[in-house]
Formats: sequence, C-alpha cells, structure tokens
Amino acid sequence: MTFYVGVDIAKYEHVASILDSGSGELRLDSFRFGNDLKGFESLLSHLSKLNREDVVIGFESTAHYHQALFSCLNGKGYECILINPLIISRFRKLSLRDAKNDSIDSRIIAQFLLFEHDHLKNEEFVMNDLKELCLQRDFLIQTSTSLKIKMVSYLDRVFPELENVIPKGTLHTKGLRAVLKEYPSAQMIAKTRIDHLVNLAKKASHNRYKEATVRRIRDAAKTSAGFHSDALALKIRQSIESLESIEKQIDEVEGVLCSLPSVQNSPLHKIKGINSIEVAYILSAIISIERFSSAKKLIAYAGLDPKVRQSGTWEAKSTRMSKRGNVLLRYALVWTANNVRKHSPSMKEYYEKKRSQGKGHYSALGHCAAKLCRYIFYILNHPEEDFIS
Repeated sequence: MTFYVGVDIAKYEHVASILDSGSGELRLDSFRFGNDLKGFESLLSHLSKLNREDVVIGFESTAHYHQALFSCLNGKGYECILINPLIISRFRKLSLRDAKNDSIDSRIIAQFLLFEHDHLKNEEFVMNDLKELCLQRDFLIQTSTSLKIKMVSYLDRVFPELENVIPKGTLHTKGLRAVLKEYPSAQMIAKTRIDHLVNLAKKASHNRYKEATVRRIRDAAKTSAGFHSDALALKIRQSIESLESIEKQIDEVEGVLCSLPSVQNSPLHKIKGINSIEVAYILSAIISIERFSSAKKLIAYAGLDPKVRQSGTWEAKSTRMSKRGNVLLRYALVWTANNVRKHSPSMKEYYEKKRSQGKGHYSALGHCAAKLCRYIFYILNHPEEDFIS
C-alpha cells in the first residue's frame, strides 16, 4: 500500500493531502501548515504515522518556495517528486468542474501521483550552486543591457552626434566612459581643454584610446545640437558607475563559475568552440544526463523541438520551435551553437545548409542548437570516449 502526498506550495502557507492508494480515499484532506520549521514539523507528525517507505510526496516545481520543504523532507528520507506545473494544469482540466484553490490543488497532485508515479523520477535535493551562479550572471547581464539602453537614450539628448564620431561598438569603452563621467554633455566637453580630455581617456584605457578619436568627439561637441541638463548629466554619471559595478560583479561570478571542478573537468570541453561559461550554463540546466533517456527528450526539455500540428489527413509542413522547455538551457544552447559553428566544420556546414534552405540566421541557429544537444547527450553518456563532431 502506498500513500501519495500532494502538497500545494505557496509563499507563506502550504496545503497537503494524503491519498491512500489501497482504498482510494483521502487519509488527510487539505491540511494547512506554515512555510517554517514549526509548519514542517506538523506535517512530519502526520507522516510519522505512516511507513516512510510507503510514502511518496509530490509538489509542483516553483521558483524557490518549494526548496526549504523539499530539503527538509529529503533530509528525513522521504521520496520527493517535483512535478511540472504545466502537467498538473492539464491534469486538472480532466475534471468537469472548473475549480481551483489550494485545497483542490493538493488533492489533484495526490491523485496525479496515484496514476503517474511509476512514470515519474524522484529527485534528490541538491542546492544547485551552479544554477544559482548562472542565474545571477544572467540577471546581471540583463541589468547591464537595460542600463546601456537607458544611457544611450540620455546621450541622444545631450550629445546626439556622439555615436557617429566614434568607432562602431565603442560607446562603452573605458576611455570614453572616463570622459563622460567627468563631462556628461556636449556643452561640457566643448568647454574642456583637449589635452585634459586625452589624458582622461588614455589613463582609463591604459593608453589604448586614440587621441584622434578624442579630438573628433570634442569637435563634434562644439557644433552639437544637444542641450545641457543637470538631471541627465547626473543620470549619465550614475549609469556609468552602475555599469562599472555590475561588470565587476559579472567578472566575479564568471571567475567562480570557471573555477568549479564540475565545469573545469566537464567532458563537454571536447566540443570545439565551447567555453567554460557555456559549459556551466548547460550543466546547470541539465543537472544530470540520467534524467533523459534520449537526445530527443533533451531537445524537448530545451524547447528546441518543433510544434506538432496534425489533424486527420492534414499535417503542417513546417512549424515553429515549441519553446516549452528550460529558457536558460535554450539560450545557452543557441549562444553556444553560434560559437561552435565558427570552429566546427560539420556545424558550419549544417548551419550553411539551413541558410541555403531559406531559413534565417536565428532559425538556422535553432537547428544547430538541436544538433548540439545530440553532441551533448552522447558526450555526457560516454565521457571517456573521444569525440569528433
């Protein structure tokens, strides 16, 4: 006899229901307990009345609210299963009643376990430091990108000609940032001696910023249509300071990621063109290759599989990527595929084949990312074997 425990997770309070597989009746219905040690102990007191080997606990995977309870129950030796919320949502729709609340959800999770437990894989709770670091880097990158976009909008008002007189893609170089931190508008730059501006730029860039570029900037500032604004000047200064701080944090996170033994010793380095940061992202999302019985399942987990659209004798000739999987893994695979195609002849050939079929750059990269998944699946399952793509 097995007892299936469905737990509906929330920020402050969870709800649990225990289903007896023998009788099909609820042994415990909609028991509420707090997301704290006292609440966990109250749930454990109910579970202690049952044989631990006969208990299966399932709950929906949440952003982070489930982690404390998951860790506690795993530490006590209970079998715990994380369930995709999308699957529970679809299972709930099998009921004719259109009802949803915490109590109902806990029962539905218990009922789902009753039918599907044999097809689910129990999870051993591990605080995935690798994943946390990758998520932090991703957050910092997005924050940095947002700040850069805002900074451009400020400069478009106080010095709209700036991007036209500097080399393309050099707006965020150390030399120019040093000048803009000190003189964040065209009017301020125009009134400053050229030798002082040159010294500022060269000192910040270790003599790499060209004097000719500084002179072009100052000449453009003299005839700029931009206006001076103390508020915008302050925003530009603070944006640069924030960017410098964030970039320092990114370097720190990347340093830790690259030093992790799991990243340094990963067999994925056998793939030409892959770097340690990409390896870290991929490993953090996959966790264990044993979770996937085939390369197709890994591709689906990344959301790189095509949508299926078929009815009767009709079947769609082409469909879009499903994008139903792990966002971070999909991003890492597409990003990595773009680098791998520059170093791997076979991946380059595959990319060019897709482009010749009329597919766009990102569509072709999506196909390359799926091919990369097959590489990854093989390598992680055969870490000792040589790999030639």
